[in-house]
Amino acid sequence: MNFKVSLLYKIILFFSLSFFFSCKKQYKPANEAFFITCKEVKILTEPNQGYGSHKITDLWLYTNGFFRGAYPVGSKMPIMIENGKAKIDIFPGIMNNGIGTTRNTWIFYEPLKLDTLANSGDNIIRNFSFKYKSSVVFHWIENFELPGFSLIKSSISDTTYKVHTNNEHVFEGSKSIEFGLSGNAFRAQLESAATYSLPLSNGNVYLEVDYKCNTDFIVGVYSNGFTSEAITVTKKENWNKIYIQLANAINIDNTTSMKKIIFRIDRNTDIPNQFVFLDNIKLVSL
Repeated sequence: MNFKVSLLYKIILFFSLSFFFSCKKQYKPANEAFFITCKEVKILTEPNQGYGSHKITDLWLYTNGFFRGAYPVGSKMPIMIENGKAKIDIFPGIMNNGIGTTRNTWIFYEPLKLDTLANSGDNIIRNFSFKYKSSVVFHWIENFELPGFSLIKSSISDTTYKVHTNNEHVFEGSKSIEFGLSGNAFRAQLESAATYSLPLSNGNVYLEVDYKCNTDFIVGVYSNGFTSEAITVTKKENWNKIYIQLANAINIDNTTSMKKIIFRIDRNTDIPNQFVFLDNIKLVSL
């Protein structure tokens, strides 16, 4: 009996070892990779596209047609080498509506297509430059540099705006504007001077704006005597860039595509002097 058990054990052990070593022979090492680190992102603009301010936070990496992950700007991105080749596509990423948990690719820029090759393990450090797609429609651009602005005081507003020129409150170029509330003023609102025809049932309508503020303010669209709020922007005491998706607000009133853009501050008595600074407004769609 013991002899039979011993023999059975040896047979099982033999086949187990045979299976293990046969599997080991079939194991293939992972593909080789090198790395690319982007230290700085720049936006190249044409004369009719305004300044190139941006808040690209992530880079969405595809190699050889496969998504490899979204990497914060400044981090090492692994580039997989397959059969000696590495087709690289990099898409810029933003925080949709300024919310860190809703990160999207910024589809208004052309992705980068690279054919860089390097030795496995190398780390290539370079800067990336993106540009707008030729299909982007710029409905409205206002950077407050030219005489006469396309942003005006709304009729319901208790206050107007103030122009800052070449001082610490200017973000880019030579001018920015400030509007706010103090004392007994109840509402401050600015609106686009023109009405713009914006595509309905299209999620790719955005407002880009640089701002700083010590109070919350509302961005929305106006049509047929009614304001549809798109987002409440929270206070940010240093200059910040935000990409505001307008589609939902635009489609609340779907009887017309003609819309105005509004910026509004409502009175908060906990803040004696509320203020918002604006610069580099762009209304774009695809």
